[in-house]
Amino acid sequence: MSHYDPIDASARAQWENLSPWRRRLFLFLRGVAAFLLLEGIIHWAVILGIGDGPESRFEAMPMAAQAAVIWAAIIDPIAGVGLWLRAGWAIVLWLLATLTQVVLGVWAPAGMTRLMLFTLVELALVVAYAVLSIRAARESDQD
Repeated sequence: MSHYDPIDASARAQWENLSPWRRRLFLFLRGVAAFLLLEGIIHWAVILGIGDGPESRFEAMPMAAQAAVIWAAIIDPIAGVGLWLRAGWAIVLWLLATLTQVVLGVWAPAGMTRLMLFTLVELALVVAYAVLSIRAARESDQD
């Protein structure tokens, strides 16, 4: 039995061909993917009633907050898996999910305090993504 795995070999070769900023962008997107998967689990915990107590009950939330929680519970894990697998559509889905959370947070702030924390973190991640992708693009233009 050989220790050579063609899948690992191609992934390793691709990793070695990446420029330093592209590597940083790759690792950053993996971190965002992990964050989105964790956020999805937390949103599902809110829906299922696993949490702090009666004040965090899903049924007691305003309708807009319920919609935002359900949206995030579905979209965030999908975007997280897509980002982990480096699918091109995943970045668009992640940005759409973040934009939707921002709009819902501005439109109906009542009951959205927990979601606003996630939204602020995701907005910071979007800004960091923009900076990293611009630097990676500049670096590849210089080559």
